[in-house]
Amino acid sequence: MRNLKVLLVTIFMIPHVGGLWKYMLQVKQGLEALGHQVDMMGDGIDCFYIYGEDNRKVLKSHFKPMLEYKLPTTSPIFTDHWVRYAESERLSLELSLTYLGLEQYDVIHAQDVLAAAAASRVKPARIPLVTSIHASVAFTIRDMLQTDQGIKPSSAPLVWNYYRSIENIGGSFSDHVMLASKWLQDVMVSHFALPESKISLIPYAMDISSFDNRMKMEHDLSRPESKKVMISTSRLSSEKGIHVLLEALGKLFNIRQDWVCWLVGDGDQRSMYEERVDQLGIGEAVHFWGSRDDVPVLLGIADIFVMPSLMETLSYSVMEAQLAGLPVVSSDAGGLKEAVQHEVNGLLFPAGDEDRLMAHLDRLLEDEAYRQWLGEQARQWALVHRGLDTMVTRVLEVYRKEISKK
Repeated sequence: MRNLKVLLVTIFMIPHVGGLWKYMLQVKQGLEALGHQVDMMGDGIDCFYIYGEDNRKVLKSHFKPMLEYKLPTTSPIFTDHWVRYAESERLSLELSLTYLGLEQYDVIHAQDVLAAAAASRVKPARIPLVTSIHASVAFTIRDMLQTDQGIKPSSAPLVWNYYRSIENIGGSFSDHVMLASKWLQDVMVSHFALPESKISLIPYAMDISSFDNRMKMEHDLSRPESKKVMISTSRLSSEKGIHVLLEALGKLFNIRQDWVCWLVGDGDQRSMYEERVDQLGIGEAVHFWGSRDDVPVLLGIADIFVMPSLMETLSYSVMEAQLAGLPVVSSDAGGLKEAVQHEVNGLLFPAGDEDRLMAHLDRLLEDEAYRQWLGEQARQWALVHRGLDTMVTRVLEVYRKEISKK
């Protein structure tokens, strides 16, 4: 069968620290290893562009003045700055896709519902649109509304309705939708009326040999003497539940001090978390590493991995920890319980339950044999279920199926 030319497109910034960017890179890597050609398009702050190609970008300044003029100011929904900005970005992406030309591609693979909504309006009819939905943008916005993150209460219904509509449009206008977890599939079917016949459940995966090699890279890092190392690799934002972890660590520190916890990542809540660490008196045990490009090395040094997220589809961070042979202590949020089975390859606690989290950490620190056994189980499970070849083969099957329909 002939090789394909594929466009992976997202409305979000690329490159970026996070699961979406990792997924794009791995799909590109896997497809190109089979001889296919893959372009990646996303936000470059002042432009939308094809990653790695300086001459294929479109400045947003070409469109923004026109869009600001055209978007109605009398409509209540467009007076909200959240909605107005999102719609302006979506239309800028739509116009950028038109300018750069989609005729050259065999498949357009959107990475979010906003990109899918944009591509669906301007792509040639013969080209299938496949969409990977990595998280429910509407549910993310709903949670932000509930925590009052910069959204006025009077605007909340408008913002929610806009993103709910986009979620519905992005899914329904796609020829096929790929989801990484059964939990997200249930959300999309029950809340956004996405037909199950259009869905393929394809969990995330990794290039395992590449990860193993990165984990064994030479380094000058050292672990603290006579202490176990707990590690959490995550964006420092409220939905990732780091505040729950800190409260649990504060309670754990009161009963034992034979541990340190490394927080790897950055985000808008970092200063608040650093302040809370000082308030809890655990500054000597909790270390903020910031964003790092040697996460596999850090995982190789650590003893326990913690995922306290309040909302998660299926975490790359958990996958990496399992491949590193670490026992995973994870919340049961979203699709996490599909990767972590309680007392089989890790330990689960109810999302937000700092006491249960603390108890699990205490148990693993106390029982060395059990900790090592859970880590070995995690590694074996990941080797069976998280190979990149399997994921890429299934993605390619979806592409060819939709091409044949067209």
